[in-house]
Amino acid sequence: MNSVMLFLVAVIALLFGAAQLGMRRLGHRAEGRAAPDTHAFDGDVRPQSLRVYYFYAPHCGPCRSMTPLIDELRASYPNLIKVDVSHAPEVAQGFYVVATPSFAVVDRGVIQRVFLGVSNKSKILRMLRVDANAD
Repeated sequence: MNSVMLFLVAVIALLFGAAQLGMRRLGHRAEGRAAPDTHAFDGDVRPQSLRVYYFYAPHCGPCRSMTPLIDELRASYPNLIKVDVSHAPEVAQGFYVVATPSFAVVDRGVIQRVFLGVSNKSKILRMLRVDANAD
């Protein structure tokens, strides 16, 4: 019986890992493509400037723990833009976002990188191309 349980756990772990890899691969498909129209979210940020989009969902536990940090950073960095995927699924699809939280770095209208998962302050500042040691 123990070997059956061990086998099932291994299969579940393998399936979970394959799903994670698939989501990352799908997110990377957006890199190098033109960013979708985001003028409704960008506010006063110039379209050709560097922008970092934070995709979140209200029901996402990791997003709820991370959003206060995003709100804190947005006070100093207006080019860090929040997008609620439950209100803008078409924008998330345009960035190939398949999971939340996710980040997309856009420079001169082109998607440079897509990051899946929770990020810390220094990584977000690197996305914004700010010296993370300046704090």
